[in-house]
Formats: sequence, structure tokens, C-alpha cells
Amino acid sequence: MKLFNRNLVGIALLLICFGTNLYGQGANHIIILTVDTAELTQEDPAAACTFDVADENVTVVEVSEPAKDFTILVKPEDFVEWEGVTASGEAIDIEMIEFRTGGKSKNIFAKAQKMGEKKNGAKKKVKEKVKKNAANKEYSYAIEFTVDGETYQFDPKIKVVKE
Repeated sequence: MKLFNRNLVGIALLLICFGTNLYGQGANHIIILTVDTAELTQEDPAAACTFDVADENVTVVEVSEPAKDFTILVKPEDFVEWEGVTASGEAIDIEMIEFRTGGKSKNIFAKAQKMGEKKNGAKKKVKEKVKKNAANKEYSYAIEFTVDGETYQFDPKIKVVKE
């Protein structure tokens, strides 16, 4: 009986810890960078790119062309994940996301620069969490990606809103 009670207490503690960990985590926003490789140039890579979101519940503030004007709304403690594809559907590597500081802006992510990571042999993606204390304003960040061995970069936006 003691063994049963001990196991029951252990399971209860695990459930409490797991439930507490899930509670309070933000939403997961997946941003998909689509690149038209026929139009891609080093001078203006944003002109050959568009963004989309994988979840219709994500609020997109600006969807205009060029892609550097793309802006989404996130809340503190939300997760933002960037992945990339070509216009023909081939996966591309997202090499890095880097927060751009300007004036009194502070980094809204856990790291100012996050490198892309491969998971299960897939192309590189970046996932980062918005800090709990991120200010209620618009920020610029750099997205760096690779197509056919060449690296490109431009600066879209992200806007943090507090409830």
C-alpha cells in the first residue's frame, strides 16, 4: 500500500509540474518566408520575398510588399518560429534571427542573435520566445536565409502588444 501511495504522490507531483509549466506559456506563431528564387538579388532580397503565417489567429499588421514591411503582433511570452520555402515549395534554411537595437530599444528575445537549428534532418528554423517584460511597441529584426548556397538578409518588423 505504501508503494502505491508513493507512486500516486509521484504521479500527482509530475502532473502538477507539467500543468504549471504549460499554464502561462504564450502562443506559438509560425512565420513562413517564401522566396521567389527567379527574382532574388543581393541588392534587394525583400523584393523577392513574402511572408505568411501558419495560424489564422495571428494578427498581421502589415502584409505589404516588400516583405521588409511585414509586421505581426505578438504578446510577451509568445513563441515566434521562422521557417522558409521557395516559391516552388522547396525548404530553405533560416540561418539567423537578430534583434536590431535602436535608441533605447532593448532586446525582446532571450538572445539578441539566434542561429537556425536543424531538427530531425530538416532545414534550419529559428524559434525564439518574446521576453515577459518586452515593451509595448514595434521592433525591427534581421532575418538571414540561404538559397542555393548564397546568404541573404533583410529587416522585417514585429510588434509587441500587452493585454
